[in-house]
Amino acid sequence: MDDKEELLKCLGEKIELGKIAVDKLNEAKNVEGVEKLVRKFMQEIRFLEKVRTAGTVKKEHLQSTNLIHLNAIVECLFAANEPIHVLKPFNYKNSRLEVDIVCKGGSQWIKVIARNARALTLISKGNGEYGQKSVLDQANCFLQCAINHPHMYRSPEVVFHFASGIEIPLAEKLENKGIVVKGEKIPSRTSSNEDFSASDDDSMEDFYFPDLDVSNRIDPEIKLLNLDVSTLLAYVTNMTNGHANFVYKEPLLTTQAEWERNRAVKPILEKLFQDKELVVCKTAYENFMNIIEVIGGPNEVSRADELMSRVKIVDDIPRGRIVEKLSVGGKIKDRSRIVFATGENMRSVTVTANEGFVRAARMQGIECMVFIHEPRSLSEIKEKNATIC
Repeated sequence: MDDKEELLKCLGEKIELGKIAVDKLNEAKNVEGVEKLVRKFMQEIRFLEKVRTAGTVKKEHLQSTNLIHLNAIVECLFAANEPIHVLKPFNYKNSRLEVDIVCKGGSQWIKVIARNARALTLISKGNGEYGQKSVLDQANCFLQCAINHPHMYRSPEVVFHFASGIEIPLAEKLENKGIVVKGEKIPSRTSSNEDFSASDDDSMEDFYFPDLDVSNRIDPEIKLLNLDVSTLLAYVTNMTNGHANFVYKEPLLTTQAEWERNRAVKPILEKLFQDKELVVCKTAYENFMNIIEVIGGPNEVSRADELMSRVKIVDDIPRGRIVEKLSVGGKIKDRSRIVFATGENMRSVTVTANEGFVRAARMQGIECMVFIHEPRSLSEIKEKNATIC
């Protein structure tokens, strides 16, 4: 009876800690994926509450609960630098790899491991269950996946955080692969020269390298901006140049004007353009000038001419993963593929309001290097039929 009471007490503590973590996650609602993490917590909590109610608690319930791992993720999340995603899935080979925390704006991935240090070493030496992946196997997967999903043309830094520590020989093996190891480093119970299993293959032969030349990575402070048609329109429209105080006959324009009064776009673009080289590919240039010619007002035409005098018109570069792997349809238009592909081939950041394309590309496993702003349409010739608000 004493043992059962002790187990019930420990069970109650686990449940309470889970609820505290869920409450704490309310402070991180702006991080994408937090709701998914909360759902995982609630699933575990409901199961343990059911066990407590039934009075069928066993030691295994406390040892195997996923709350241990989930709480470790929460601890890392609140210690992370600029976290933007939690439990973020990335396409990897024919399946998906889930990254516990994406932080530093996207340039760092964190995997949280809560298993005890000795077990990790034994599994890495081939003493785990059949088919069980060791942290060395996982390291290979994460490093390869990071190469295939660059952030600003650099592979994200991969961090393995060991909540219950890691034995030193295994930590060194991971660091030699390029993993950043966090957590307490514990002396091995056996020889310092651990003999790890043959499944630990340092070979990079089967790594898939995308069109980016990862062996020649550029400085993250990119100085080249590729301007999309949507950005060119937002920059020259009357709406972003002091004329946002209208209610138009067109509901879309009225909505954009309201956005502009609350969140002006041009100051954002002006700041972004400072000390940058601006390029526009021929497809974007021709499309933009056609729009200006057809529906541009006199002031918008003048601003377009001034802007085009500041940018460099470059040839389209319709090759690489964006053109070859993105299927046209829905939000994926061929013109946009050319614009974004040109930007990627020039190792630039594409500035755009075309969030639909970016999201659709992400769904197909392509992460574009972009700066996204709100859309603004040409508005000058629509002002004559609008009312001042």
